[in-house]
Amino acid sequence: MLCIYNESAVFDWDENNLRKIRAHRIKPKEVEQGLSNNPILVYEQDVRGEPRYVYYCETDSERLLAVVLTERGDRIRVVTAYDLDAGQKRDYLARRLRGE
Repeated sequence: MLCIYNESAVFDWDENNLRKIRAHRIKPKEVEQGLSNNPILVYEQDVRGEPRYVYYCETDSERLLAVVLTERGDRIRVVTAYDLDAGQKRDYLARRLRGE
């Protein structure tokens, strides 16, 4: 699993995952930016044999997002992304205070 996302990371965008994030009024650039700003891995899950990772992250404009992704080869495939709800925001801020 890639733990650090940076400008050289290759994202796998297509109409399916773009449609899913667009439904939450999120742009691909926001997801990529948030994942490059020291994201917090919240948990891993297995979906039909494929590992998926859920991250909390923050964009440069301080928008707090949850991003669900998988890694296929050297590409990062975003499954979906959405704004954190109140409980997730509290969790994110508490983790940041602990230095995560």
